Amino acid sequence: MKKGGKGRTPRDNRGWRLLPVMALLLLFLAALARAYLFPGASAAGLAARVDASLAAGGVGSRVTAVLLNFRAYDTLLECFVLLLGVMVVWSLWRPDGAKSREPAAGAILASLERLLVPLMIMVGSYLLWAGSDRAGGAFQAGAILGGAGVLLLLDSSPLLKVFPKRGLVPGLCLGPLFFLSVGIAAMAWGGNFLEYRSPEASLIIIALEGAAAFSIGLCLAALFGGRPPERQAEDGRDQPSRNQGEFR
Repeated sequence: MKKGGKGRTPRDNRGWRLLPVMALLLLFLAALARAYLFPGASAAGLAARVDASLAAGGVGSRVTAVLLNFRAYDTLLECFVLLLGVMVVWSLWRPDGAKSREPAAGAILASLERLLVPLMIMVGSYLLWAGSDRAGGAFQAGAILGGAGVLLLLDSSPLLKVFPKRGLVPGLCLGPLFFLSVGIAAMAWGGNFLEYRSPEASLIIIALEGAAAFSIGLCLAALFGGRPPERQAEDGRDQPSRNQGEFR
């Protein structure tokens, strides 16, 4: 920089260097917007095939028919990914050196839990029931149920004692293993893996969504808790931990 003058510093040139990146980002967003707004005639082919197969799919919703029937193996893998995520988080958990008692949850959080948890369970149940004909389904219901579980963990609610500690792992595995067993049973009945058609398809999809929603909700709550249930006996049952989120 010159004496007595206001010269340019390297920081001043940083904005000019970002212009090419911003231009490429705008071009990318414009291409995405064009593909979404003007998909072309060929993009409607798959939707037409799905509509033609809805009668055999067992449900009236395109999304549910694709995710739990026509491309059900994608949903099966997603359920196993969530279960694997819980296993990884539990394997990384390490007990803290200091075992200090944390303050109990405040009255506001306790009132929020009593107000929202029943409402979230009701909304999750509705989304699960409505998923066969309209927007909703197992993942939406599971996300709402997982949020209810997070509230219970934040408040160290006594309701967590109702859920048996030994039932947590079977509950986490219920959705993926039931999904896998349905696919194997379809092969045993002479079809392909995860291939089922009407009239049995409706009942199978409802059972799959119920089991998957329950396991998804548990997985999301367990990911927030981050603590395997068998560790609680080592650390003491009388130490509530809102941050760790115990299943007691």
